[in-house]
Amino acid sequence: MPDALTPCPPGVRTAARMSSTADSASLLGPRAQPWLWTAFLALVMALPLARGALATSSPALPVLGTVPAFRLIDEHGGAFGPERLAGRVWLANFIFTRCPSICPEMTDRLVRIQKQLGDEVDLVSVSVDPAYDTPERMRAFAEHHHALSPRWHFLTGESRHVQDAVLRGFRVAFSRDSEDIASIAHGVHVVLVDGRGRIRGFYDSNDADALERLVTDARRLADHPGA
Repeated sequence: MPDALTPCPPGVRTAARMSSTADSASLLGPRAQPWLWTAFLALVMALPLARGALATSSPALPVLGTVPAFRLIDEHGGAFGPERLAGRVWLANFIFTRCPSICPEMTDRLVRIQKQLGDEVDLVSVSVDPAYDTPERMRAFAEHHHALSPRWHFLTGESRHVQDAVLRGFRVAFSRDSEDIASIAHGVHVVLVDGRGRIRGFYDSNDADALERLVTDARRLADHPGA
């Protein structure tokens, strides 16, 4: 049976407290400080490595298809195909310059995304109203939205080529029943394409959480091409 606890006399308690304080001070004294600094610096240096390990251990993004060859025209009037982006991660979306609301809003969101991604990723905006959207109009649209950049390509072309690229290439919904622009219907998802031309994700441009994931996934592909 354990011994009963015996109250400690006041003088002994005071001495014990002083001894404990002295012992604690000796542990935190100058001789212990180099060890503390060494441990702290080791922790700081380990954080980037830990983040990298977490990123590479995340499940791989799915491969949802491959963008086939297409022939369109950029805002400078030059021919543009997917080979121009070989080895680069890129985002694609679909707009038209006469669009009253959705397209300007989507473009403004991508402007903010481009600022986050910098030169890591290219952007491609394809007109779904190519008969009206000449290269000059696409360039004016880009200028108006502060989207002119060597890394952002505004594409137009012949209607049949555009329709084939949007529907068959990027697998995004698109329809037009008449010459009235009100009949134009197109998907508002942003397509993430890796450096090998493979589609790795679709992200709703109206969903803030989806756009955050887009930035994270695009960076991951740019940093780890094999991911």
